[in-house]
Amino acid sequence: MTTATHVAVRTAHALSRVLALLALTAIAYVMVVVVWSVTLRELDQPPVRGIVEYAELAMTAGAFLALAEAERRRQHVSVEVLVQRLRGRARTVVLTVAGVASIAVLVLLAWASTDALLDSLSRGEFKLGLVRLPMWPARLAVAAGVIGLALEHTATLVSDLHDRAPSAADPTTAPSTTQELT
Repeated sequence: MTTATHVAVRTAHALSRVLALLALTAIAYVMVVVVWSVTLRELDQPPVRGIVEYAELAMTAGAFLALAEAERRRQHVSVEVLVQRLRGRARTVVLTVAGVASIAVLVLLAWASTDALLDSLSRGEFKLGLVRLPMWPARLAVAAGVIGLALEHTATLVSDLHDRAPSAADPTTAPSTTQELT
């Protein structure tokens, strides 16, 4: 892998970790405000107004901002019914085509979510509920999460292609002249 490619992959990984920390913060925020609201209710105090709205926006951020880190750790669900039966070049081609198609879909989602963010900002969109909360933070989290996932998925594909490339120095990738007994 070239130095520039290696730096790009490491940068995508670093971005994924930053987004994951923001996701963790959002989920911790949800836990704190919900526990606070329940505690107030148990103490016969008035509830926190808009707790549902605050929790919804933070949960959106938590879910979308964690996507890239899940990809970095390869913890997304994958179905390999076809791919597990393939070997060699056929496997590489199928995985590459699937990876490129996934990246294309993610780029379209990133574009659409960024467009929704910009529209929300220009219109001053607010969430309907007990309190008026602006929608742009949640839309920003969705856009950032999908962009991060697209970058991380690209890094995964690049790394996988590099790892699958035959190497003269690696005897495990060279064609075998003997047949293994199993």
